[in-house]
Amino acid sequence: MTVDFCDHFWGERNNGFDVLYHNMKYGQIASKELVEFFRERLAIEETLSKLLGKLAKQAGGNCINGTFAPLWQVLKASSERQSTLHLQMVQRFQELIKDVTKYNEAQHKNHKNVKEGESGTLEIVQSIQSTAITLSKAKEVYNQRFVEFEKLKRENASAKDVERAEQKFQKACDDYKHLVEKYGLVREEFERKMLSACRRFQDLEEAHLKQMKVFLKTYGEVLHSGHETIVSVHSEFGHQCGDATVDKLLEQFVTNKATGTEKPGAKRFS
Repeated sequence: MTVDFCDHFWGERNNGFDVLYHNMKYGQIASKELVEFFRERLAIEETLSKLLGKLAKQAGGNCINGTFAPLWQVLKASSERQSTLHLQMVQRFQELIKDVTKYNEAQHKNHKNVKEGESGTLEIVQSIQSTAITLSKAKEVYNQRFVEFEKLKRENASAKDVERAEQKFQKACDDYKHLVEKYGLVREEFERKMLSACRRFQDLEEAHLKQMKVFLKTYGEVLHSGHETIVSVHSEFGHQCGDATVDKLLEQFVTNKATGTEKPGAKRFS
């Protein structure tokens, strides 16, 4: 694996955990939206099936007389087969939608478990963020007290003022040191838990993407097989039209509708 989450979600604000957690939630949104996409595609196939069925009935109800009549039956049969094929695609999309819906529900449960399992990580993230802010403020106070203390010494201020400034500086120094030590302890725990969380989130994302790609593969297979079969129906329609030559159609008309071969004889007055 060329990408490792453990190398990319740190930074000054320590918000990598938040990014990874929300990305996990986006995965559930993606599977839900994929269900909606497949439902729209199913509706398209369902509509096509109904329209082609209606067209087949229209072709079957057209004039059964005349030399063109046999070709209406070819059109009817072709439309009926296409309608059936689109209905079969609807059924396959229904199964696919069930699978994705089931996956989406499993995601919800899994994400809930992750949230509970990573509650300690969230706490340490919040801890290091708040500690970092407090440490930054303590550093500012420390630097400010140092400047004030040094200024009073340079200006030969009274011993009492210098002593008071020194006490403030010492307190700021002690507070700063304490927070540096505290930050060090928090940072160690933060790094340990973040490394574990990064691995967990990456495993989740890899599994999620693999599963979503399986759904897309199935979707593509439904379209491909449906397209191939429809092309086959179109090809058969073309052959049937080609076989129904003008001569054959005229011959069929003559066979079904011929009124006789004998011409009327001459009539004589007698």
